[in-house]
Amino acid sequence: MVESLYLVADVGGTNCRLALADVNGVRTDTINRFQNKKYASFSDIVRVFLCDKPKTNAAVVAIAGPVDSGCGQLTNWDWYFNAEDLAHDLLLDKVYLLNDLEALGYAVSVLPKSSLRCLSGSPNDNEFQAIVMGLGTGFNISLACNSSNTVFAAEMGHAALPQPVVTIIHNAVGEVHAFETVEHLFSGRGLAKLHEIRTGSFCKPEDVENSKNGSQTLTIMACALGALVREVAYLYLPENGIYFNGSLAHTLLSAATTEFVLAPLKVDDRFGGRMARIPICILTDDISALYGCAHYISLQS
Repeated sequence: MVESLYLVADVGGTNCRLALADVNGVRTDTINRFQNKKYASFSDIVRVFLCDKPKTNAAVVAIAGPVDSGCGQLTNWDWYFNAEDLAHDLLLDKVYLLNDLEALGYAVSVLPKSSLRCLSGSPNDNEFQAIVMGLGTGFNISLACNSSNTVFAAEMGHAALPQPVVTIIHNAVGEVHAFETVEHLFSGRGLAKLHEIRTGSFCKPEDVENSKNGSQTLTIMACALGALVREVAYLYLPENGIYFNGSLAHTLLSAATTEFVLAPLKVDDRFGGRMARIPICILTDDISALYGCAHYISLQS
């Protein structure tokens, strides 16, 4: 009996990660990475990847951008995706299109322990609700209910900042109008803007940490993120864990500022310390969405 093989892909604004998957999950020995700018389209990347691979029946593609009814657009690259067109173009029976945070939601219950670093507590298999929070070029979350293998997509990056976060930013820099939405603050460009307002000096997000007064900017951002995490925890009770992903998350959850992110939950003693027990983890590699794609397609049969 021939085993079914699937293509799984995670498409960001700069790079794509592709692999084959089967009933057991991602075949890690097939993972490959591609730079978007070297190819005219995503389909071209897939054809290069599959040229020396066995036949695949279907694909799950996670993209860094909004997805609706099988169609999506990368937020930071000029590629449009249509699942039906991709299936026809690539001679596949079916293509499923997911938002990248949605794919990470499907990943949290199947990720190997080596892909996680727990900062506070540890995931409890008897608790089922989890949140994935992505902070990088943009911001978003997804809510996973592991008991039913259900993931709820969201576009929280476009929501208004909660009042506790607004208060922290106002007290730190005296103005908040530059940060109308969650993503305007909790993103790479948000970090750069906050630093510019504080110091009058602009630098790239990746340079803030080592710039003059950059450590103070990171501390303010970490405190603001801690306030946001507390609000999200009360909204969704993610007692299986809050899982962080993305370059800005890695920066703010470094040794220097981790305590400021964790503090609002750790000191919360209401409900018998229920909030303080919520596990906080960070995804440590860039292939986690592939695990989510593989898990998603396993649920379709």
